[in-house]
Amino acid sequence: VASVGVGTPLKMTRQYIKNIGRSLIVKVGNETIEALLTAANEENITLSWEAREPKKIGKGKETVQKNEQISYTDIKEAIVTVTF
Repeated sequence: VASVGVGTPLKMTRQYIKNIGRSLIVKVGNETIEALLTAANEENITLSWEAREPKKIGKGKETVQKNEQISYTDIKEAIVTVTF
């Protein structure tokens, strides 16, 4: 069974607004981010994800919640991830 359009990159602002609350894979520069789309407007989108980073004091890593606003002009490709 196939669904037309699943896996195609988002191109228009209205597509981002429609997909608020879904998980995206976003390519920005040479970085790829898999994150939750929490907000979208006419200029940019806001992504939220958890990342493992080195502790500020001591050894080891800690899980940090990250939020980032990304301009549409900086996005090379954004695809909605489909979960079953």
